[in-house]
Amino acid sequence: MYDETRDWITANWDESITLREWWARMLAARLSFPRWPTEWFGRDCSQRDQNDIARAFGDADVLSAPTGLGVLMGAPVTMTYGTQDQKQRWLPSLADGTEGWCQLFSEPGAGSDLAGVSCRAERDGDEWVINGQKIWTSGALHSSRGMLVARSDFDQPKHKGMTYFIIDLEQPGVEIRPIKQMNGMAHFNEVFFTDARVSDADRIGDVNNGWAVTTATLGFERSGLSEGAGGGIRVSAGKQAGLLDRHVGDLVRASKAAKAHPDEHGGLLSTLQTVRNTDDITAVQRMRMTDLHMNEAVAEMTRLRISAAAKAGRAPGAEASTMKLHWTNGLKISRDLGMELLGADGMLTGKDQPAEGTIQHFFLSMPSASIAGGSDEVQHNIIGERALGLPKDSQLDPNTPFRDIPRN
Repeated sequence: MYDETRDWITANWDESITLREWWARMLAARLSFPRWPTEWFGRDCSQRDQNDIARAFGDADVLSAPTGLGVLMGAPVTMTYGTQDQKQRWLPSLADGTEGWCQLFSEPGAGSDLAGVSCRAERDGDEWVINGQKIWTSGALHSSRGMLVARSDFDQPKHKGMTYFIIDLEQPGVEIRPIKQMNGMAHFNEVFFTDARVSDADRIGDVNNGWAVTTATLGFERSGLSEGAGGGIRVSAGKQAGLLDRHVGDLVRASKAAKAHPDEHGGLLSTLQTVRNTDDITAVQRMRMTDLHMNEAVAEMTRLRISAAAKAGRAPGAEASTMKLHWTNGLKISRDLGMELLGADGMLTGKDQPAEGTIQHFFLSMPSASIAGGSDEVQHNIIGERALGLPKDSQLDPNTPFRDIPRN
């Protein structure tokens, strides 16, 4: 697949076309999301072929497939739980990058304990009225729709009485407020719903059975199962990002000029290899570099297991939690090693500083990684209970109605 993909890139890459056209060409060639089913723009290919395609895009130094939570989580959830009508309405615009989605799960009182959501969904004929608040929503400002879990029955037990929707964010009653981070970015947002509406036709799964769809969504997030042809230069999908009508050559040059900082979702191995010549590092530092390589190798084997489970029709389980912990561990090793290699210089920022300030940016961004996608503590609990058979944490009677559970 590598040579075939490189030949295709050579024949189709044109710096004068728009991002919209480039993604359309990739999609027509079924190179955007090769692991997707053939029915939905993919090749249903093996992990090895996917890796070859990703490597070809990376080596060619061109733009990769659309990225974001819509393709990472929204697409596989729609394929697994959505109706045929929902697949036909949503998958094309996710696949061609014209829509970006966000995840509307966490609330001020429901983060790691996600089943504690209290954002309310009330039925009104063929629609639902949504009231409440979500927080730590990644990319909401660049999203046209959101994957929303809301409390639809307060008399049901905690893990029941929730319903899952795909909600239009471009409507009255939806307010999005960016949250300024200490690294200078505003990747996260607060989202407020005041009598916002969502059609019952945009509900995924049964009424009051949203928890099952929610846990599957988190599994897809942690496993990265639906990632597309990575390895190239990634840019944000969706019209809100304002990039669809930009020339791809300009986007590539802008990306290279910016030397885009590694964010909470990226590794630092290549950056670490540039900040200090390999011959200068100590034996201990070499061991840490080896740990980083080993962590990535084990993560790749875990990803293969998840891919095999998906082909067998199973949603990601405890192995997805293992995958998330591999990701966090790799980022921690990268952060610590980067700071050790640069010392005090690692806290400097700016293009005239060592590694152009990427280590400092990464150091400030790292704390969120252990929380994103479900905290590391939650992942350890999942692995302990579902993989090792350990007893669950003490908790209230699972049949207690949600309205009777004490909350802050």
